[in-house]
Amino acid sequence: MAPLDTGSVSPSLRLVDPFGGSVGPSPEIFDQLGLYLRAVREHRGWTIQDLANATRIRRLYLEAIEEGDMSALPSRPFALGYVRGYARTLGLDGELAVARFKLEHPEIAEPLRAPTGVKHQIERRRPVVAIIAGVVVSAVVAWNLVQHVLAPAHPVANNAAVGEAPLQTPLPPTANGAFTLAAPTAPPAESTTPPPYITPGLEAVIAPMTAAATAEAQGVDTLPLGAPFEARGAIFGAGPGVPALMIQARKSALLVIRHPDKQIYFARQMKAGETMRVPIGRNLSIDVNEPDAFYTYVNNGLSGALPAPQIPVDRIASDALAAIQASSQSMGPSVAPTPYSHPIGGTAVDSKAAPTGGDEHSPLD
Repeated sequence: MAPLDTGSVSPSLRLVDPFGGSVGPSPEIFDQLGLYLRAVREHRGWTIQDLANATRIRRLYLEAIEEGDMSALPSRPFALGYVRGYARTLGLDGELAVARFKLEHPEIAEPLRAPTGVKHQIERRRPVVAIIAGVVVSAVVAWNLVQHVLAPAHPVANNAAVGEAPLQTPLPPTANGAFTLAAPTAPPAESTTPPPYITPGLEAVIAPMTAAATAEAQGVDTLPLGAPFEARGAIFGAGPGVPALMIQARKSALLVIRHPDKQIYFARQMKAGETMRVPIGRNLSIDVNEPDAFYTYVNNGLSGALPAPQIPVDRIASDALAAIQASSQSMGPSVAPTPYSHPIGGTAVDSKAAPTGGDEHSPLD
């Protein structure tokens, strides 16, 4: 039985509606793919710019596809991709569009070229760089030649003029053939760093700044025990009527005061000289990283640095009062024990008495 002859089948790019009816222009009446694509685009009411925005393809390339201008298109792989994207955006079969484009524009062996619009610019700076390099090299060579020509034929070293020790002539060998070493020469004088330049008239302004920077780096000067309290900066914490422990920062450091339940009562990055007045009798505790960065004052006298990173406030005050009472007893029976008094203008109270009155503090400064 002879095979069924179906005849030649030509692919169609015609638009098809959902019910199978053909819509839009027929591709058979166009002899070029580009003209058919333009007709379909106009049938849909799209401008060339609308299509460029939808496909993200340059308008120049879309116009070249419609006009069949291969010279305005980039290399063949790019052109085929643009044709496929053009057809799919219009609702056509992209592969059939590419197949017809290949029939109309057969492949010709040619090297790949850059997309149209890219210009190869010759680097114009290279000659300038070469000229500058040549001038520099010539100047260096000329300088060396001049130095050799102007230099004396036999330079005489004058060690005394430059402050160097004169060269010592080696001693002749002894009778047994051994050499005697001369005395060693003195080492050269060490260079010293000159003092920094200070603009005349600014000495009074720079001196306090330098002193403040030195105090910040090295901390407040070491003070003897019992030294009276001296305000060196801002004072925070309890009011004048509340017995308090004075904590003064010797250098910049973090100070945290906590309640018995570990809640923060006060927290601040203290600067050198700033003071916190912590009320006594409230079971507060101190939490720091550098105990040596803080001085404690009790009864308006220095009791020393913080003994530990974490320590109760009442313990510091009681230990200081005990030390004061022991010192008073050692001085003789005629001297009465010194009660605790507020460091700044406070009323003297018993160390075991509970504090009275409110306090003014900054919970989180």
